[in-house]
Amino acid sequence: MIIPVKSQARSDLEIVFYANPDAAWSALLNDEIDMFQWSLAKGQKEVAETNPDIQLAKYDENGIFELDLNNNYTIQSYRGVRSPTNELKVRQAIARLIDKNYVITSILENFGVRIDQPICPSQSEWCNESVTGPNYPYEYNPEAAAVLFSSAGFRDLDGDGWLNYPADWDGAPNADTEDYPLVVCIRNDHNHRKLVGEYLISQLETTLASTSIGAGFKTTGLAWMQPRAILSPKIMGSRDYHVYTGCWSLGRFPTYLLSLFHSMFWYPYGSNYVTGVDKNGDPNYQRVDDATWSIWHASNLDSAVVASHSFCGLHAEYCINIPLWSYSSYLAYRKELVGVVNMNGYGIENTYTFLNAYRIDGGPIRFGVPSDPSRLNILYSQWRYEHAFLNRIYTSGLSVNPYELMIDQPWVVKDMEISTWVDPQDSKEKTIVTYYLRKDVAIVELSCGCPAGLFNASDFEFTIWYNYAFDDSWQWHNFMDVKYTRILDVNDDGWKELQVFFDEKSYWFYSSPTYPLMGPRRLLLDPLCALYAESWTQTGTNTHELAKKVVQVASANLDGLPLTEGVDYIIRAGYTLNSHIEFYPLRDLTGALSITYWYPDISASGFYLAGLPWQQTMYSLGTHYPVSMTNDPPDIGDKIALNRTKFFFLETPLLGEVDWAWEWVSSIKPRNGRYAIRIYDVVRATGAYSTRGDGTFNENFFPGADLDSSDLCHIGLFDVVNIVSKFGRTFGYEPG
Repeated sequence: MIIPVKSQARSDLEIVFYANPDAAWSALLNDEIDMFQWSLAKGQKEVAETNPDIQLAKYDENGIFELDLNNNYTIQSYRGVRSPTNELKVRQAIARLIDKNYVITSILENFGVRIDQPICPSQSEWCNESVTGPNYPYEYNPEAAAVLFSSAGFRDLDGDGWLNYPADWDGAPNADTEDYPLVVCIRNDHNHRKLVGEYLISQLETTLASTSIGAGFKTTGLAWMQPRAILSPKIMGSRDYHVYTGCWSLGRFPTYLLSLFHSMFWYPYGSNYVTGVDKNGDPNYQRVDDATWSIWHASNLDSAVVASHSFCGLHAEYCINIPLWSYSSYLAYRKELVGVVNMNGYGIENTYTFLNAYRIDGGPIRFGVPSDPSRLNILYSQWRYEHAFLNRIYTSGLSVNPYELMIDQPWVVKDMEISTWVDPQDSKEKTIVTYYLRKDVAIVELSCGCPAGLFNASDFEFTIWYNYAFDDSWQWHNFMDVKYTRILDVNDDGWKELQVFFDEKSYWFYSSPTYPLMGPRRLLLDPLCALYAESWTQTGTNTHELAKKVVQVASANLDGLPLTEGVDYIIRAGYTLNSHIEFYPLRDLTGALSITYWYPDISASGFYLAGLPWQQTMYSLGTHYPVSMTNDPPDIGDKIALNRTKFFFLETPLLGEVDWAWEWVSSIKPRNGRYAIRIYDVVRATGAYSTRGDGTFNENFFPGADLDSSDLCHIGLFDVVNIVSKFGRTFGYEPG
């Protein structure tokens, strides 16, 4: 198969890992990198405004910072002792000791927006107004905190200035909090979290002592003020903490509440590390489980909002954790970088930037990351630092307009049809989605940058069932609702489409199994899976539970005659099975049945996928592919060099595409479409005309319209002329 060179990102890329944001900022000032993955502190912004080589962009983050409270009954460090943060009144008292307005004004220096729920400010319609703003039930009041501690039974029994546990406290009756101090874990590699942690300790140990209770609650102080690499195993792995200065980068809809707060994600390194279990090992909050489940399984947008309001009420009632702020962020980048896309909610680090931007000297874009990676494993990487690399390699089925986050746009999936089916197993109506894939999406082999084939429905199906096989993966929630899949032959050219049948009905399912796309199936099966054969006597339409989790069927036969998956039988998963493991006949299949299938014989965990070298399991569907690393695996100070993919399915974008709005050119599905230079591209540029991105920050400056390499950091005449001269031109149309 010959796949022509048709497109590529505009620039190669280098990713450099630094010890912390300050080190990355220094590298930017020293012209060692062009942009970096962190927002500026106030002093840094002021320096940037006086530096003629630096320009600024601003956005409100789709991310939250909070004090995470471990609601679990106990922790490893104090085995047999009930955790103080398992007690509601203690959690409420801690919340009452936190002055959020002080945090915003004095610690963040007004570079953030206060939040009272674990939901970004841009998604405020999902919040329950009865527990936010003036109705927030835990407004700062140290005396109210003292009353809560007293009513829970905490007293200073020996006059040493530290509270004692209540007389009936499980495992530590009347014990001094000096003996079982509150385990406070503070990230010291992020200054604002460091300052918030120090403030929390002061409030618990000093401010509380100045109230009517007359004593402080002893903490571990600065003992657990550590970088991420040390705290991650303690927090995420063993949940051995009471309070943690947490942070999340989030999606554009609060479906993330399911993975952050549902008990099904409470497991070592799972995404929920706050709700915990009770003394008997049962989940603490069934009502929270129900509400978050209802958000994810809502039949429409309105019912999802209602379920979110319900969750918010419960979150406040149980005081599960203490949301603090979302950043109003300023990002800095070198002015020699042109064509940057400043995406709403996420900033300048996004696929559109790395596809469209270029350095005027033709060199690679140098991108700084303010931490070393714990792993570069697409199933298990949980940090934004790691996805700075992974998101250049892996891509999604769908994209989103960077300035209108509610608008889905086609990507690898060029179109889809969403409908319902009735499951004969329980007679319930459920969601089915048919995905139509572009026929020109090349999978790039890293060793040569050459195509290893075109992504097709078989690769998509492999993506689903390989991800589904690992329910401890950070990606598993994207695939957990799939019941079975069916590949359809629908075109004369033999191209295939994929139908995905879900085990429930939900508004959100259409996008859930579309990231991260993996392929090619034919080259990944052997290193990641093994073949297994089994036989049995099949009777009619009886189901049969297979011995192992199925990723791909190799062959199936009845009395020696071949069977076709999707026609004669399917392999089912679903909520009652929790594994892709059930052989389900679609017609009478009586006789000797044998099947051979691929199953995941090795764990997917490891620094790289399955603990194998990245060259064996990593193929690029993204804008770039890696060619070298300073050290393997990379650490602080190391660099990963990535080349632009010459076979990416989009043409090199026109320098004139500003609004990145997709338009459809047909109405019969599967539809085709394109990006086009239209009036809104011109409007966005003219709206920023004559503004600059350097000097004192200008809210009206629009980085996406800064295209002219001869007039850097300024929306001038030639920028507008560049856009107008391409008016009506298009790109991105699927050929054929």
